[in-house]
Amino acid sequence: MLKLAFVSALATLFSAVAACNHGKITAYVTDWDLPSNISYSKLDHLVYAFAVPDKTGALSQFSTSQLKSVVSQAHANNKPVSLAIGGWTGSLYWSSLIASDSSRSKWADLLVDTVDQYDLDGLNLDWEYPNDPNGVACNQKNKADTANYLKFVTLLRSKLKSKFKAHKLITAAVATTPFNDATQNPSKRLPGWADVMDYFYIMAYDIAGNWNPDTSSNAPLYSGKFDGSSGSVALAAWNKAGIPKDQLVLGVPFYGFTIDTKKPITASSGQSVPLNPTAIQGDQYDTKGADPCPGAVAAYSGEMEWRSIAAEGILQNKDGWKVYWDETNKTPYAYKASKQQFVSFDDAASIHLKAAYAKKQQIGGVMIWSLEMDDAEHTLLNALQAVY
Repeated sequence: MLKLAFVSALATLFSAVAACNHGKITAYVTDWDLPSNISYSKLDHLVYAFAVPDKTGALSQFSTSQLKSVVSQAHANNKPVSLAIGGWTGSLYWSSLIASDSSRSKWADLLVDTVDQYDLDGLNLDWEYPNDPNGVACNQKNKADTANYLKFVTLLRSKLKSKFKAHKLITAAVATTPFNDATQNPSKRLPGWADVMDYFYIMAYDIAGNWNPDTSSNAPLYSGKFDGSSGSVALAAWNKAGIPKDQLVLGVPFYGFTIDTKKPITASSGQSVPLNPTAIQGDQYDTKGADPCPGAVAAYSGEMEWRSIAAEGILQNKDGWKVYWDETNKTPYAYKASKQQFVSFDDAASIHLKAAYAKKQQIGGVMIWSLEMDDAEHTLLNALQAVY
């Protein structure tokens, strides 16, 4: 009888370990453009984006049937799935939803029920961003956001442990700097966070855009002269704040950013020249959208997906494009002189370098935003898998 009990306990332990096996390559898949054929064998973990909370915490704006299908297929391939909560336009009510003991408990219960309802392996908390003016303008903000966030995650962890035998992942999509403190400056230390959060997905992209005066890299690995931040700087900042390296995950973009310039780019000028701040359409997938704030005007994002970059033959310098390589930040960029159009992007070489850096630093792996943006040959995913 004792032997049977031991075997049963061991089986439960192995089951829990298998359920929380995060792996090294995590990919977001999007509700609005789900890949028709997901290469589960090349991935370790999927995050389904997004479930958007309203002011009561109720989740919507995603296809429940599609989510169930993804979970079923992933589990058939022995891969875990988390549901992303929030997102850039879905973070309006995060602050109030976790502002008090009662609101935290109510929303944590709802999220635990969501995990149960969809047979999820975890939750990806995507609050952009706590007590931070850099999110959507009408996001609720509170000086106590980061402190309340930790209380909420601690409570959520406790409730998940009580409900499920298997470990459920709690991960967070985060900015390149640690969560803001009460003064809206990055926290110097984040005690307690590593105890309740499994992984922190650093969104080391969108570092440059039409909000900058000059062109620069969308997702530099290292900080060059004109880069505001970089993947390596972001990882160091979060680690210095107290998050262990093996809980940090480097986000890599399967897209680039394009904009018109006021001056031409040449081999001698480098990639930094004054830009035209009016966003242009990046590619056929870039449709006009607006933030969910009163008076917001719909506009293009300037996002150009890798599948479009590959299809246009930009790397082969077709149709007037000229490709350059920034040796400092280890990313490519291209310029079309006839239109004075600039694009910063990642290719197989830069993606491979980022994965190699992540592996050398012994961090928790890499995260992809997002899987549908790769080409049909899985060029960028293969570049990651070559390392991991």
